[in-house]
Amino acid sequence: MNKPKVEVYTTPTCEDCRNFKKFLKEHDIPYTDYNIADEPKYADQLRDRSGKNLVPTIYINGQAYFGFVFNRPEIERLLLG
Repeated sequence: MNKPKVEVYTTPTCEDCRNFKKFLKEHDIPYTDYNIADEPKYADQLRDRSGKNLVPTIYINGQAYFGFVFNRPEIERLLLG
């Protein structure tokens, strides 16, 4: 099975962001973290890609999910099988 491409837009103060990154680390799932607080260009990129300013915005193989806790069942299905 090909590893899914996981990207996430986060801020350091976002608890849902931290929970998602913890989940990824616990399951040894590689991901790209775009910290919009440290890099304003990532905030612009997030608005361009999603039309929103929400964190975490999670992309799995290009499909956007807004928030981890609300989308956890679907995200687990995609990432854990």
